[in-house]
Amino acid sequence: MILEKIFDLAEATLMERTIRDVRIGLELMAVELDNGAIGVTYVLRNEVKHVCGSMEHSGNLIGTKAVDVAKLALTASSVLDKAMGLAVLNAVANFSQQQKIKLKNQTDAVFSVEIKEGEKIGVVGHIGPVIQRLQSHKDNMLIFERDESKNPNVYMEDREEELLPTCQVVFITSSTLINGTIEQVLTYCKNAREIVMVGSSTPLYPEAFEGTGVTVLAGTHWTSNHRDEILAGVSQCMGMKQLVRFGEKVSLAV
Repeated sequence: MILEKIFDLAEATLMERTIRDVRIGLELMAVELDNGAIGVTYVLRNEVKHVCGSMEHSGNLIGTKAVDVAKLALTASSVLDKAMGLAVLNAVANFSQQQKIKLKNQTDAVFSVEIKEGEKIGVVGHIGPVIQRLQSHKDNMLIFERDESKNPNVYMEDREEELLPTCQVVFITSSTLINGTIEQVLTYCKNAREIVMVGSSTPLYPEAFEGTGVTVLAGTHWTSNHRDEILAGVSQCMGMKQLVRFGEKVSLAV
């Protein structure tokens, strides 16, 4: 399991850390560790549905051992708790600068891979920025999402098994790590030559994705020099489009 591999890579570092601050908005959540490291993940509010929105450690997160909160990514049933655990894991990602993909100074997910003429593209999750940048390929693009859509060009997730094998390039929202669908989705991408994990929740741990078929991790690195802006932005309900100016977009080769 990918999350287990990520946890194993991060555990030694997390053993020395505690939670300094937590912010949860309607779109994103952010965690700051006692050494200033920051992690951000997406909030799957549509999947919280009508259950209680409280979290396992609500009211007691500050000062909690980071490793205990990170374990929620593996053990929690709530998507809020799992996202919190992933945010902690994201905070201590220690990737090699040599793995960064350099393409005309572009680190955006769409520019991290080459898309050949006539290739079919799969987009798992309604990833707005990716879809917008791929409009020149719209006739060969298949979009999948969990929630019912009235858009005739968007397929429900129950069509993934049928249609994803026809795609040569696939972009997958990193929120699939939070809702537990990532491993199943990857089995459907058996004919893809490029698989890109993309989104605010993307964990920048290339080693954890070796052998999965994923070729690129496209995420964001958050640094403490924009600490106040990041935390205030999440508290004030910023989305990724607004918050990303305080981070560094990164695309890593697996």
